[in-house]
Amino acid sequence: MAPRRGYTLVELLVVIGVMVLLAGVGAMALAGRGSSGAALSGAQSILAGMVASTRAQAALHQTFARLIIHAQQPPAANALDAEMYLRQLQVIRRETLPSGAIVWVATGPSVSLPTPICVVPPPPVPTNHLRSGVSWNNNAATGPVSTLLTATGFSYRGQSAAASNQFFDRQGQSGRIHYLEFGPDGTVVSNTTGNPTKIALTTAVLGGNALPAFDSATTVRGLFVRRNGAVAMVDSSTGF
Repeated sequence: MAPRRGYTLVELLVVIGVMVLLAGVGAMALAGRGSSGAALSGAQSILAGMVASTRAQAALHQTFARLIIHAQQPPAANALDAEMYLRQLQVIRRETLPSGAIVWVATGPSVSLPTPICVVPPPPVPTNHLRSGVSWNNNAATGPVSTLLTATGFSYRGQSAAASNQFFDRQGQSGRIHYLEFGPDGTVVSNTTGNPTKIALTTAVLGGNALPAFDSATTVRGLFVRRNGAVAMVDSSTGF
């Protein structure tokens, strides 16, 4: 009998991509039923898939890869900021061009979380992101907050051969992001504390060219991403 061939990293990456796509379709369908709880669960699955895809990109191409989250606050000149703020995610990787220039390049299209889900920013959560009467536990160690890094004036290329940079499909623009970064060995390099990186998700009131208003400090889910890239689901606000 012929020996059984193992899966290659490329094949695993394809599988991960399909999983992300299916999770996204499922989340959109659930969100359409009007259940914020179902949308939150779907968003958690999308997030887990995109973290896995980011790590796979780093290992496959032996480079650095980031999962970036739109963090350019509205109101702004472009109303798309309000639609994308804390809700649009993109996987990018670092490449060296033939000219020797080092750039960040999108690995595929950006993904939007199902309505009305947002990523909770790193602490402290601004009070103008909270609905009236809602308070938030901003303790980075125990609270339902994200412990991502932040960069300002950031941009990347839509493809390796592109001549100009973009910011979430807006050509020639840049903006603020929160991000998780993996190194070529598949380990998290954006967090050197020894603690898992936390990415929290919550429901919000959305509308117009305005900031989201988080409507419940207890309706929170998310992920722990450990140094070695392992992901654990967090299914309650007290689990952080």
